[in-house]
Amino acid sequence: MIRCSKSVLMLALSTVLALSACRGDPAEQQADDVSTSRYRADVGPSGEAVVPGESGGPRAQGGRAVVTASDTDPAHLIDAAGQTLYVLEGNDDGSRCDAACEEAWPPVTVEDAEPVPGSGLQRELLGTMPRQDGGLHVTYDGKPLYRYAADAGADRTAGHDVEDQWGKWSMVSVHGPAVPAE
Repeated sequence: MIRCSKSVLMLALSTVLALSACRGDPAEQQADDVSTSRYRADVGPSGEAVVPGESGGPRAQGGRAVVTASDTDPAHLIDAAGQTLYVLEGNDDGSRCDAACEEAWPPVTVEDAEPVPGSGLQRELLGTMPRQDGGLHVTYDGKPLYRYAADAGADRTAGHDVEDQWGKWSMVSVHGPAVPAE
């Protein structure tokens, strides 16, 4: 039989309680992960430092959004954090995605700088369009780009082929059109 002093037992108990408190509720942690997933990047595809942008999503230092191609098949657009980018069918001017839509589908925006094309992109297809809030919505092949809040981190594609009250969402091919449905 092993004997422990009360102080050793109290220390062990307090350690277990402290560690439990740090973990928090798993449901809350998952919700936190979804709501902050677009701010997780530390390094962009070219090794540049990436910091959270004021309007949602990572930005390369200097306030320029980085859009690049995934190295998965099919190749599709991703941001500097590796999060998949989507387009909404029939939303060429950005008007179909209202404020409620932007909660679930955060837009890829910049304040005043042009986005940076990463490897694998056709530079001439990457651009911006004005937003009502004074910022610029990043576009590819003339279509506004969005992230999906439920894609909790890089390399997730849960938003592909989603149909909701705003319409049908698709990943974006590096050639411009939406990636075909699976």
